Amino acid sequence: MKQRNRPRKNTPHPVKVMDTESGQVIGRVVDITADGLMMVGSINLEIGRVFSLRIVLPRMTDGKMDIAVQAETVWCKQDTNPKFFQTGFRFHNLLGNDGFLLEDVMHRMNLVG
Repeated sequence: MKQRNRPRKNTPHPVKVMDTESGQVIGRVVDITADGLMMVGSINLEIGRVFSLRIVLPRMTDGKMDIAVQAETVWCKQDTNPKFFQTGFRFHNLLGNDGFLLEDVMHRMNLVG
C-alpha cells in the first residue's frame, strides 16, 4: 500500500459521505487529507472500486454544501464495532491546489484539527 503524502486530520464533526450513483449515505468521515479520506460505514466496500462521492458539509461554505470527488477504495476492514467497516479512499481528481483547497475548506469550517 502506498503511504500517504500528508498527515491525516481527524474531524470531530459528522461529515456524511454519499455515493452519488446510488444516492445513499455510505458512511461518515473519520479523517481527511488532500489525498484521501477514511470513513466508517456499515458496508464492506470492494477494494479497487472507484466511487463518485459527495462529501456533505455540515454548513454552507463558499456557496457550497458539498464537495464532489472521484475516489478509489484502497483498503476496507472491520471496525472495532463489528457492525461497521473502516474504509480508506484515495482521491483521483483532487491533486495539487484542488486538494489543498479541500483541506482549507475543512480547516475554515473547523472540521479538522
